[in-house]
Amino acid sequence: MSQSVLVVDDDVQILRVLRINLEARGYLVTTSQNGSDALRFVRDNPPDIVILDLELPGTSGLEVLESLRSSSDVPVIILSARGGDPEKLLALDEGANDFLAKPFSVGDLIMRVRAILGRDLAELSTISTTDFTLNFVDSLASRGGEHVALTDVEWKILRVLVRSSGRLVTERQLLAGVFGDGPPEDETHLRHHVTRIRRKLEPEPARPRYFRTEPGIGYRFYGTSV
Repeated sequence: MSQSVLVVDDDVQILRVLRINLEARGYLVTTSQNGSDALRFVRDNPPDIVILDLELPGTSGLEVLESLRSSSDVPVIILSARGGDPEKLLALDEGANDFLAKPFSVGDLIMRVRAILGRDLAELSTISTTDFTLNFVDSLASRGGEHVALTDVEWKILRVLVRSSGRLVTERQLLAGVFGDGPPEDETHLRHHVTRIRRKLEPEPARPRYFRTEPGIGYRFYGTSV
């Protein structure tokens, strides 16, 4: 069954380009040029994912996002011409799943749609890349056939990142996913843990293929080297 995408943007050209490219890949696409119509559509015909521009006439994209999150957990990818770090963090903190600054690559957007709508990693078992294997059932890791020792905190970080494969995980989200309601570790300690993971698993830790950083924002895990 085809997955459905709602694209919300007041730029007719962007709507046309995204419709053509998404439909060519088998998605069912609906478009809207304003937030009010988009909210009505989601209420009556819930899509599998929403691609949402922040700069909309009338009801803003952020208001649409806030309304969606009050009643729905539909995944949302934000588009914005401003694209600054504060705006990214605000949208992500409000519940967006990912963020792309305009102008953007259509290929990059489709990759992120696929990542969000891809396989369910809620129950992690074993994942393998060309460089390492992670067995989440037995907490065993190997690289090049050799055992790799990972700490409990490193396993927790890996679970959060791998479960969100391809998607941006903010530092705040990662801290909450790893430490929950316990004493929070600050971003410096988190970066230290991620650095250690890279040293243990990445073929070139200084040029990571799998555990990518978006400076000042968070991290992504890519299940294959890119």
